Amino acid sequence: MFTTSAPEIGYRVEELRCGHLGELGGDMGARLLLGVDAPDQVPAALDDARKLCGPQEITVWVDERARPARLDEALRSCGCQPGTATTHLALVGPMADRRGPEHLVVENVGQAGLAEWATVKLQCFGDTESPPAQERLAVEMAVRQAELALVDYKLGTIDGEPVAVLAYYRGSDQLVFKLGTRLPCRHRGIAQAMLGHWVDAGRADGCRSMIINAEEHGQPAALYRRLGFVDEVYWYRKYPFERNVMLGPPQAQASEP
Repeated sequence: MFTTSAPEIGYRVEELRCGHLGELGGDMGARLLLGVDAPDQVPAALDDARKLCGPQEITVWVDERARPARLDEALRSCGCQPGTATTHLALVGPMADRRGPEHLVVENVGQAGLAEWATVKLQCFGDTESPPAQERLAVEMAVRQAELALVDYKLGTIDGEPVAVLAYYRGSDQLVFKLGTRLPCRHRGIAQAMLGHWVDAGRADGCRSMIINAEEHGQPAALYRRLGFVDEVYWYRKYPFERNVMLGPPQAQASEP
């Protein structure tokens, strides 16, 4: 996962001796999916990534649950502070609950409706009802337009009013990576109803697996587990990389005269 290039959306992956370096395109920076297992290999790995990325921001990803603890001290000493952990959960069996508002309508959004979807997404994830600034909306639109080749965007509405968004990578193994509900519309079952709509459509198309990602200990992950997404198929922790930290083995200090 995350080790294959997707030129359709501007994502290019290069396999290195230290892992996989993915360039996200535009101003989104790069990610290094670290592939080393020994702490003393970390400085060289980060140095390789820094040389290849130039001025781009780099985030290090460490997958497999045992590896962050083993590499944590070395990563910190190189300027990588531990960030959030993300889990990917697959649906096992039927969804436990898909009840939502009776008049919820879920529709696919193409190019023409992308600006509305992006606006609602920014409101959902910003916990605000204020319209996004034009500059922020333009950045969001650029990302979403680049992903249209691989992604389906869904907009949920009630009586014509947009209330929620969902986005997933289409294919035989589908992954929901965005799901949000506007502040005034929360706690009404809208998110689970959106997921139910996606699951029904995917299974009707013969989809092999239905996966959703979420911050490991957040409320969304707890909800997804209650709904039946209980099979963890992937996990990683992010380590933002502070680039100005000197890398390499510690220098020997001169002895006192």
